[in-house]
Parts: sequence; C-alpha cells; structure tokens
Amino acid sequence: MTQTAFLNPSDAVVSTHAGTIAGDRFQVLDSWRGICALLVALFHFPIASTISQSSFIGSSYLFVDFFFVLSGFVIASSYANRLGRPGEVTRFALVRFGRIYPLHLVMLAAFTAFELLRLVLPQLHGTGAAPFTCGFDLKSLAANLLLLQGVGFEDRLTWNAPSWSISAGFFACLLFAGVVFVAGARLDMVRCRRRHRAAVPARLLHASYGCVL
Repeated sequence: MTQTAFLNPSDAVVSTHAGTIAGDRFQVLDSWRGICALLVALFHFPIASTISQSSFIGSSYLFVDFFFVLSGFVIASSYANRLGRPGEVTRFALVRFGRIYPLHLVMLAAFTAFELLRLVLPQLHGTGAAPFTCGFDLKSLAANLLLLQGVGFEDRLTWNAPSWSISAGFFACLLFAGVVFVAGARLDMVRCRRRHRAAVPARLLHASYGCVL
C-alpha cells in the first residue's frame, strides 16, 4: 500500500470523519507512525539481546522527534483551515484532550494504586525508595494530573515516565491552534483593510461623476 500511495499521491489521502473534526487522513503515513511507535517501545523494553544492544535501537529515541513531526504534519493538514473561530479552537482542544487524557488518567491511577499498596504493605518496599517519594510524590502527581509534567514544571521524569510526550504534544497542539487562530484573524483584518482602501477611490470617482451630472 505504501508503494502504491507513493506512485499515486492522489490515492494517499482519503476523507475520514470518524467522530472528530479531522479533515484528511494520510494513509501513507500510518505505517511510519506505527514503525516509530514500535521502535520507541523497543528502545524502552528492558531486555538484553543483540537487537536491543545494537546502535540502531540504542538511538531509536530519535523516532520520538520523527513521530512528532509526522503528527504535526497530519494535524496541520487537517486543521489549518478549521481554526478560524473561537468555537473551533475550543472544539479542537477538547478533541485532543479527549484522545489522550482518559488513558493517561487510567495509567496514573494504576501507578497511584501501586504506591498505596507499597504504603500499606511494607514488605513491598524492598531496597527501593519509600512510597510517594523520588518522582512519585504528591507534587509530581498534581503536575501529572494537569498534564504539566512535560513542559518544564518537573526537572525529571515522574510517575508514568513516557507520559511527558503526551504532555508536550498536547500543549504544542494548543500553541498551534492559537497561532493559526491569531494569524488567521490578522490576515482577515489585512484583507478587510485592503478591500476598504480599494473601495475608497471607486466611491470618490462615483461621487464626482454624480456631481458632474
């Protein structure tokens, strides 16, 4: 399918409206996004083998950036012309929030439950840190609940460590929506002023012609 999409670019984009306000879906990029996600997961997989110890897998954290670039391209292509009104920006933010927060909350609840279990059962402490310390404290929990763990409020990875990426991605989406909305509003203002300036000479000419008559 990928080869066909490259040979026929017009077939690479299909319309989809499955419960979101997204516009076009680039099927040719779906496989690349999946490959990036799998390589990043393999990078984090705690196992020692020839594959996991290879320099390629050891550098697979770079696919996080590649994944962000692909996602940014898809989002920009789908929403660049759909964020001209405050209501559209609000809906966009709610859609993005709804896509990431439920699973994030479930995973955060699982981590919290485990810390509570360690607190109730001291034998689970082992030789590690005490419950709700060292990246699992209540302050960091609040930051994670507010999706602030990946935007500078934490100086290290806390709780569900990989969730920093959805935090950064969510606020990057909000920034994108804000820039598109403000830029679109300014562009509309410039166009309005140009139309007004172009209309002034025509009105003067029409008025002078009426006076002559």
